[in-house]
Amino acid sequence: MNRRRFLGYGAAALAGSAIPGVKTLGATAATGTIPAQRGDYKDLVREAISYRKIDLHNHINESSRKAADIDESCRRVGINYTAVSNLGGRDPESIREHNNLVLEGMRQYPDRILGSCFVNPGYTRESLEEIDRCVDQGMVMVGELYDDYKINDPVYFPIIERCIEHKIPIMMHAAAPLGNWRPEFHIAGVDSPTNTSNAEDFIEVSERYPEAMIICGHIGGGGDWEFAINMLREAPNIYAETSGSVADNRMIDLAVDYLGADRLVFATDVNYETAVGKIMNADLTEEERKKIFFDNFNNLLKPAGNNVD
Repeated sequence: MNRRRFLGYGAAALAGSAIPGVKTLGATAATGTIPAQRGDYKDLVREAISYRKIDLHNHINESSRKAADIDESCRRVGINYTAVSNLGGRDPESIREHNNLVLEGMRQYPDRILGSCFVNPGYTRESLEEIDRCVDQGMVMVGELYDDYKINDPVYFPIIERCIEHKIPIMMHAAAPLGNWRPEFHIAGVDSPTNTSNAEDFIEVSERYPEAMIICGHIGGGGDWEFAINMLREAPNIYAETSGSVADNRMIDLAVDYLGADRLVFATDVNYETAVGKIMNADLTEEERKKIFFDNFNNLLKPAGNNVD
């Protein structure tokens, strides 16, 4: 069994609960479960679970994604910490209410859930005040910010500058369908909204704010991911996170080839087994896998003293 076959079996194995006869792992990887009898891939699953992991892109809501659900899902795939946001609301009052749900999750699971602040940059003053409030209460980053505006729209500049002041990362939703970086090919209802950021937009922001810690969301989120990571080579201070439901073979390998392992950050966007499987499936060194799973994001948390070790 090699790493290329991990995705074919690993999702069911990592999920555990869908398969009868599961058993809890020993002390070295006590954060997950694997099926008792399932063939020679068990060692690979055990290895996947045993890596320390910080997930920088997760979401909470009041119904299907409660804090307890997040904690359980992370436990099963060996995710030690996860940065959680709530994208609900577009006006300042409702955004504040939804950020409060994240703060409550942080209080319930302080050893698992890291807070990530959501804002609508169209409300400049309120957004800056909300970032200050959330950081004061322990949130470690801003994002996922969505597609109300592109990342290089001037409305984002005060938001990025406030993140620089707080020494925290900011993560922006991105997509790479052809119609999102070549407007003449845009198909309404098929491509992402026209304000969705693409890799070219991040290049402009990279040049304007070389000191910022900006993360391009989910390279596996759809569209031409190879175009996206190729373009990001021109933005050396932009990080790329690995989440998204697309799990094409060699996606992570090429991202490392183009950007280097130091610029990739592990994330799930709630696709837990797929997210872990992508990293295990890639032809990486032990050191590269540790960087992507844990070290790179932890290093982004260090300037503000929010690192977890």
